[in-house]
Amino acid sequence: MDATMLASSVLSGVVSVPMDFYLGLERTFQDLNLSDGGRRIQSRNMHDDVRIGRAVYQAFRDRNKIAKIVNIIIDDSLQYLPEPALRKVYDKLTGNATSMTSRTATQLTLSSYLGSKVISGVMLSFISRVALRGLTGGLTGGVIAQGVISRACEASRRLQMQNPELWRKLRINDYDMLYFMFEEPLQNFIKMGEMLRKNPSASREFINAIETY
Repeated sequence: MDATMLASSVLSGVVSVPMDFYLGLERTFQDLNLSDGGRRIQSRNMHDDVRIGRAVYQAFRDRNKIAKIVNIIIDDSLQYLPEPALRKVYDKLTGNATSMTSRTATQLTLSSYLGSKVISGVMLSFISRVALRGLTGGLTGGVIAQGVISRACEASRRLQMQNPELWRKLRINDYDMLYFMFEEPLQNFIKMGEMLRKNPSASREFINAIETY
């Protein structure tokens, strides 16, 4: 983790604070049943508050949870690669020729390998942003924290619409409530996975993107 990476993570967090403040005000009105959504939105928010609380608690209690989320997201993208392309990526990145292992084993190994390459950046981004939100949230009566929760919920709902399969995988352990923290660090995998879902023949671009990590 170098100083440039740290500065980038902190700057990204600072830039999004005004939007978090606005979203926090909006959500606060919803929680007070002062919005158009009424009790339906209020009830939904209460349920989401519990889920994101559990997710953050798990992530800080066991940092391996962060690695697990990273691996799930990467593995979801890899599953759309044709098997010959998957094995080519494996051989290229690990320097080892794939043996007669199953596709599932190769895919899991590759997901873990790629995850280990990006996890330090993801961890730094996650910790710095949560810490920054905690500080600014304390200074603004919790409004910023409400904004972060709103952002997390919106990212989860967006993922449910765009990639229901990945959303279900993350939803089991409330990991979908942390997805917004991974969208930027893993954007290449997410975009390439979306491209492959819509156009399986685009595997060459996916391979190029992975090889840059």
